[in-house]
Amino acid sequence: MRIDQADPSRRPTSALPATVPVAVIGAGQSGLAAGYYLRQAGVRCVLLDAGGEVGESWQRRWDSLTLFTSAQFSGLPGLPFPGDRAHYPGKDEVVAYVREYAERFDLPVLTDHPVLSLRRDGDGYLLTTPHGDCRADQVVIATGAFGSPRVPDFAAGLSPDVSTLHTSEYRGPAQVPPGTVVVVGDGNSGRQIAGELASTHHVVLSCSERVSPPLPQTVLGRDMFWWMSVLGVMSLPVNMQAPDPVVGDRVPELVAEGRIRTVGRVTAAEGAELLVADGERVKPSTVIWATGYETDWSWLDPEMLDDDGQPRQSEGLGALPGSYYLGLYRMRTRGSALIGFVGRDAERVVAAVTGSAAQGSTTVSSPAEGESS
Repeated sequence: MRIDQADPSRRPTSALPATVPVAVIGAGQSGLAAGYYLRQAGVRCVLLDAGGEVGESWQRRWDSLTLFTSAQFSGLPGLPFPGDRAHYPGKDEVVAYVREYAERFDLPVLTDHPVLSLRRDGDGYLLTTPHGDCRADQVVIATGAFGSPRVPDFAAGLSPDVSTLHTSEYRGPAQVPPGTVVVVGDGNSGRQIAGELASTHHVVLSCSERVSPPLPQTVLGRDMFWWMSVLGVMSLPVNMQAPDPVVGDRVPELVAEGRIRTVGRVTAAEGAELLVADGERVKPSTVIWATGYETDWSWLDPEMLDDDGQPRQSEGLGALPGSYYLGLYRMRTRGSALIGFVGRDAERVVAAVTGSAAQGSTTVSSPAEGESS
């Protein structure tokens, strides 16, 4: 297997290469981190992204979104997040940052290049896109943790007179008709949106039985993620069933002020009403589904999937030779899908990529003179 040295004078092209040593699928935070380490290792690669421009997935999030990690813990490898380290960046700042990142390190991103299928091809892989095919010796699948919006099946029982939005469609309070808003889902996104809407609407927040542990954003003047990093929490394996902590939660305060009412888990929809597990019925004018995302892996070679249709991988190392994964939810640790921590997994995966090539009797060169470091 051959890995070519990167050419520092080469700018990203608009043409899909017929062959490439490494193809990275996805140019979100995990794909960009992989691209950075591949460039540092002198590996020629291409990053294929479905979006029309870098950062598009962040751009589509709601207007007031802020990270629950401060700038100190929101940077990708090689480029700290700009500004005050204690500042909590908004989505527009993240968009500007990832675009600057791709440009700063001359990452060969091809936007508007969704990968429609990925199949084994001899000892490599064949990637099919709307712009043609590309053959890669190795692939890094970095499509991330946010795929298609997930809405419960029972939502089909809700009357069409009730306005509905998934968090992926929500932008701000002006988008939501007057009346009672039920936010279904009490993770970080659901609670941020419920808190914002409490200023303009009557808000009911539906909470699951699994209690999300509340964490303050700062403790003794230090960011919570500073403490979690120092104590090694962000480097530990994590139980997939454990709920994510809610960071910097304003909901208890707003509940005490009477601006948000909480109910239990919504279990069904009947016409204009939502049914709660304890038997209560709630009549919303709008429902916001803060119920997360699911990923469709049907475009992968069936050999790459297990019986549940999920990737066959262990901590980012695929079961098939030359296949790797990044950005999966809790792939190795709590930080595997977070912008400020995905770089740890990316460094490890790229080391495996270059190590695999070296075992094939190929020398992987150091970054060329003038390459960004």
